[in-house]
Amino acid sequence: MPENEHENHLDVYENRYELHQGEETNIYYQGFQNRATQSRYARINDALEHGYLNRMIDSIQDKDFSELSEVNQVLLRNMVNGITSEVGRALVGLAFLQLTIKSIAPDQCIRLHKGTTRQGSFSWVEGISMRTIDSTYNTPFLREQGLLNINKYGIMMTRSLAENYPYSKLYKAEMRGPFDDWIAIVDAIEDESMPPELGLCYLMSLLKNRSDRFQETADRACSLVEQYRDSSLEKVQSDLSQFFNSTDYSARAFEVVMHGLFQAIGECRLLGDAEVVPMSQMRSANKKHGNVGDIELTEGTVIVESWDAKYGKPYLRDELEELRDKLLTHPDVKVAGFVVDSNVDLRRDIRNRVEELSIETGTDIHLFSFSEWVNYEIGSYPPPMKKAIAYRWIKAVVESFAQKRPDIAPIDEPCDAWLEDLISVMN
Repeated sequence: MPENEHENHLDVYENRYELHQGEETNIYYQGFQNRATQSRYARINDALEHGYLNRMIDSIQDKDFSELSEVNQVLLRNMVNGITSEVGRALVGLAFLQLTIKSIAPDQCIRLHKGTTRQGSFSWVEGISMRTIDSTYNTPFLREQGLLNINKYGIMMTRSLAENYPYSKLYKAEMRGPFDDWIAIVDAIEDESMPPELGLCYLMSLLKNRSDRFQETADRACSLVEQYRDSSLEKVQSDLSQFFNSTDYSARAFEVVMHGLFQAIGECRLLGDAEVVPMSQMRSANKKHGNVGDIELTEGTVIVESWDAKYGKPYLRDELEELRDKLLTHPDVKVAGFVVDSNVDLRRDIRNRVEELSIETGTDIHLFSFSEWVNYEIGSYPPPMKKAIAYRWIKAVVESFAQKRPDIAPIDEPCDAWLEDLISVMN
């Protein structure tokens, strides 16, 4: 017997996958769903359609979580604690989905995330379309209950979760977040050491508590805004600069701060016929969604002013070329440019290219530091108006992170750490 006979490995054949973990081997056949799988799939969808998840969340108080092993509790806690502004949400959402599926249909394998009867699509014989179940039931539930801020299009928008391999320790797609905890949960569900329904309710409880704490933090941050009602523009601008320079994921914080200024100007009815475009989600590509920049004003359906937030990137040669391509397809943009957190690198080639592109596109193009941009937007207003804008500005920023402006600032990533940092600055 070869020395590594029992080493974990995955064998891929033309019509099947063989997963070897220790002395255990599981074979997963590729092909259209069989009748038994179709029946399970229908049972899962029917249960979710008739409110299964709502019944589960209503039953949390009646569950005895002491029946869930400490090992499993730690795994689920680690998953939730692994959520940051950047990573972890998709994996938690997927664990939630897998626990749900196994709770409804204990005989359904949760390693097989693709299954169909349609020609031309990859499928396992005993696999189900987790993407469909997620986008129809799982993600909407998590968002509506405020349990997890995730992309409204579903967790499977994270492409690394959609590779054509069974979920196991050997799943080699590049994953960001608590991968080891997640796959340990998958193994525990599959080997029946984690009761799926109890695990699901425990995960719901963790997310709900996290959400309750978030609301308390959000309310505390919003209450501190009132102390800025008579503050100067300089004070507000300084505090917001301190915030985005000291918090984690400063680039996104910088973008929200900039967008908040436009919200404030709009609330003061100083935008004329223009309107502020709602913020895009963090990983939304501007070009894909028809945007020119991160922060935009429109008149009707036409973008008239656009700014890209560029935290920590003062040299903007490549960005100027990207802007040129966008402006050629948006000829009505009157003003566009980039805003950086520090001084802009304005070496000769940059200045010359800005001038060339302004002439070519007919757009007034600017490269500003943050303070220069603020002065450009509101520097000409009299002091009382600046003070009114300043108060509404910090109010807009805090309420955006507090999830209180979902229409204009739909920030899907978790905001608790940003709010804590805002509170530190405001205190």
